[in-house]
Amino acid sequence: MHATRRALWATLMGLVVAMPAAVSFADSFVPGDLVVYRVGDGSSLLANTGAAVFLDEYTPSGIVVQSIALPAVASGANNPLIASGTAVSEGLLTLSTDGRYLLLTGYATTLPATASLSSTAAAMVPRSVSRVGFDGSVDTSTALTDFADGNNPRSAVSTDGTQLWLGGADGGVRYTTLGSTTSTQLSTDSKNVRQVNIFDGQLYMSSQKGSLRVATVGTGLPTTTGQSITNLPGFPVTGTPDAFFFADLDGSPGVDTLYVADDTTGGGQIQKYSLLSGNWVASGEFDAANVHGLTGVVSGSAVTLYATTSGIDGTSGTLYAITDTSGFDGNASGAVNTLATALTNEAFRGVAMAPSGEAPPTATPTPVMTPSPGACVGDCSGSGEVSINDIITMVNIALGSSPVSACTAGDADHSGDITINEIISAINNALNGC
Repeated sequence: MHATRRALWATLMGLVVAMPAAVSFADSFVPGDLVVYRVGDGSSLLANTGAAVFLDEYTPSGIVVQSIALPAVASGANNPLIASGTAVSEGLLTLSTDGRYLLLTGYATTLPATASLSSTAAAMVPRSVSRVGFDGSVDTSTALTDFADGNNPRSAVSTDGTQLWLGGADGGVRYTTLGSTTSTQLSTDSKNVRQVNIFDGQLYMSSQKGSLRVATVGTGLPTTTGQSITNLPGFPVTGTPDAFFFADLDGSPGVDTLYVADDTTGGGQIQKYSLLSGNWVASGEFDAANVHGLTGVVSGSAVTLYATTSGIDGTSGTLYAITDTSGFDGNASGAVNTLATALTNEAFRGVAMAPSGEAPPTATPTPVMTPSPGACVGDCSGSGEVSINDIITMVNIALGSSPVSACTAGDADHSGDITINEIISAINNALNGC
């Protein structure tokens, strides 16, 4: 490589290397894989003053594919997202109903906090909500000053990555939208919520307080105050449910089978319930100590469950897989297999299936210029070559400080943003010519 080209390469790669770690340039998730919410980077003891958060992707056989770090500092529109290192109830993970996004919660502050995170006022330490796309992109622009005030943020769910329903240890089930700073309390029936999730067009929640355990929130997907929260008919009003998963196994429309992660009953169980004559009836259980997170995949009448534990004190973790072949109204049957365990000074929280699919539609920007078919990736000005200024523009778009309309030729996959792979393609075009 000639000296001038070597110098150009060093300059351009320096731009990429200098980009803050808070900007995530992960690979796309693989459909069918699992994603685990992990706290801790292994370098220091987990503490209630906070720990870094990662999303670890696993194959169904337990092989690690990649780890995505959530932002530890603010960058552009993105807020930090950290979690308590010892709060077992935090970190539940859900998949949006359109299958494109993972949703999770944390605290919008840097490490370490000066006191226990869960005791902080949300007005001082906003509760952060993250939307992670199927392409690995991370959006933590939502930081709420009225969610889980003085207590633990626990879960979030969405239909499309924009509408958000939330649950925490105080303030009840809430609704907001991506990028907001406040939210709407949907009901006063229960202030202490574990997981919120959506199945078959209905919003559900779990709780360990009062007379509610697994319950419906209003009808459908409510967004306004005054909703009633109703325990599922026949479901016990005892126990300690966290995550839950509904399935349709009887061949008729509507969910009819429910699996619940109960982290203390019998030392920890995944409980199965069947909907019979309008009531949810117990159909056996799997022993899983301190189980917390839960998701599943349906194949015919069989359900493969994936579950996570955080240990008795929230500072460890195990990822389990179970295939229940008993079908609708059958007594839960299958072996509990260990897929992975958390390393020292790391802990697991929730688990969800990996997102997949094409990027959701985005508003069409007003382009600086529209590249012609086959235009050179990174040629922002349409000059026929890629300059250092073009690369700088693409880096600024990736950081969120410039709109994608500033370099439509850099968005090669038309995803609405600039990825590290597109920047590298542009660097190669700068070095070798379009």
